[in-house]
Amino acid sequence: MFSKIIVLACILAMSNAGILAPAGQYTLTPAALTSTSDNILRSSGNLAQIATQSKTVATPFSSTSRSDIRVTNPAIYAHTAPVAYAAAHAPLAAPLAAPVSPLLGVAYSPAVAVSHMAYSSPIGVSYSW
Repeated sequence: MFSKIIVLACILAMSNAGILAPAGQYTLTPAALTSTSDNILRSSGNLAQIATQSKTVATPFSSTSRSDIRVTNPAIYAHTAPVAYAAAHAPLAAPLAAPVSPLLGVAYSPAVAVSHMAYSSPIGVSYSW
């Protein structure tokens, strides 16, 4: 009798498989919105300019924005040269002593013997030094 109950429970479990847990839900979310903008304003003769760049990304979960503004005006850097003075004083120069180098800490002795080498290969190439 116990084995019949187990078989019935297994058949019931197979027929109801998947009902205990709900199926996965697929939902649609709104798409991300992006916008970019580039703008360059130049003065007459193209000497000065204002460049702006902006980018915005908006999603249902977050929003970011980036903006970059650069101003170039060479008139800021242009200036008249300073007036040269008629008599410029020379700087005072003090005599400097030459730096003293320390003594060499290692003394080397001459080589006692000189080595020479000779080589001859099995194919007939040989050299010596």
